[in-house]
Amino acid sequence: MTRVLFRLCLLLGWGALLLGLILQYGIQDRVPGLSVLFYAMPKPCLLGLAVTLLVWPWAPKSSRVIAAITAIFLTLSWESSSWHRQVAESSDRMPHEEVRVLYWNLCRPTEKHQGMVDLVKEFQPHVAAFVEPGRGNLQAMCSTYESLLPGYSAAWMPRGILWLSRVPTRYRDRGKLEEIGAYARFDVNDLGPTFPVVVADVYPHAFHSREGQLLQALEKAQGRSDAILVGDFNTPLESALLKDYRALYMNAFEVAGSGFKETWPLGLPLLSLDHCWFGADWEVVEAKKLWRVTQSDHAALLVTLRRKKG
Repeated sequence: MTRVLFRLCLLLGWGALLLGLILQYGIQDRVPGLSVLFYAMPKPCLLGLAVTLLVWPWAPKSSRVIAAITAIFLTLSWESSSWHRQVAESSDRMPHEEVRVLYWNLCRPTEKHQGMVDLVKEFQPHVAAFVEPGRGNLQAMCSTYESLLPGYSAAWMPRGILWLSRVPTRYRDRGKLEEIGAYARFDVNDLGPTFPVVVADVYPHAFHSREGQLLQALEKAQGRSDAILVGDFNTPLESALLKDYRALYMNAFEVAGSGFKETWPLGLPLLSLDHCWFGADWEVVEAKKLWRVTQSDHAALLVTLRRKKG
């Protein structure tokens, strides 16, 4: 009876692995009803499943051989698409020409987020954007953050976006993404020509495509080549739904990051949900992923840009 049960679980495991491979390398999240499975079965999870099938009790030799080959394939595929080597730092950096942008999902703290305060103090970004900044009187919390971070002004956008800046900025627009997500748009001044920053928080509806929210957030950048888009897109970078982003913008971590690109959860490289996209007017000087796992299950992103010359 035990052997029959193990054989049944083996068949179910192979069925799940086959479905995951079809989703990752074929369908992806193009079909709304299946997209939740695509998000739930990233390459690292499929790799773990292949290794489990490799060592599964009473598995036939042919099953183990195929599982080993699949595990090697997934390892190479994941490493090539996810791991980014350290980009050599430019020797001609000019800090006065650089723009530092910090983004982080704060995971709804019940009081002031000391980790966020510490990051801002350490890296001194020109502008910083945060989603899920907490509950309660966020307007009063903005005053607290301003007192803890001299030189910064804070603004809270209803539906959960917090903005910090130590340069003059102008709030331009905010609203919903398909009635469930949120965005805010700001103009940043005094760092060369005025440029827009769009902050997005895409809601991860399990059975509804995120394409509409993604496209609405993209529209707020108005196709500008000097635009910067940051936020929790709740969509991995492997997604087919990001094709319009890739047609207009580049992802900062893919260009100049180091290590695994995944930003969730809790230091585990499973899904790259948090993004920073930038237009053709910019070049990336540096892109960092910062983990503070005791304060958020998402990684923070610190991106340094500068305008292209000529």
